[in-house]
Amino acid sequence: MTQKAEKLFSWEEKIEKILENVKIVESDFKRRGASSEIHTRILESVMDEWNKCRNPVFEERAFQMDFVGRTFSRHGKIELAIEVDTWWKPIGNWVKLLDINSANKIWIYICREKEKALKQFEGSIKNFRKLAKLRGENDANNVTLFMKVADGKGVQKSHLFE
Repeated sequence: MTQKAEKLFSWEEKIEKILENVKIVESDFKRRGASSEIHTRILESVMDEWNKCRNPVFEERAFQMDFVGRTFSRHGKIELAIEVDTWWKPIGNWVKLLDINSANKIWIYICREKEKALKQFEGSIKNFRKLAKLRGENDANNVTLFMKVADGKGVQKSHLFE
């Protein structure tokens, strides 16, 4: 496995474990400032994991992304970029992920409604792929897509280019 593939697999695995361990209930979707409680908890869990594996990162809002992890603070290469959404069609966030130069790009969809979750996630994947095709993207600019449902078990995972 190449070093690039190892890093990608490693962060995918770490984020998947974070999502598996986080408990989500419907009340977590209440607004807390500019975002929801679950949005904040997931990002705090990612930051904690990042700080265990890399040098501590100061919160950085580079590119208006939810999380940007660099090889070294402020000026280092971007190793991990994450967007967390509770809406299934955040086209602006998908554009940001496609624009950022990082081998590890992750979009996390947190869904409140169990009954609609799978259909919305599949619709997201379809729309995200359509956007990537319009932009002329290929598998060199891949994004890992996760979905976690309130009161649900497990995590759905896909890749933009499979």
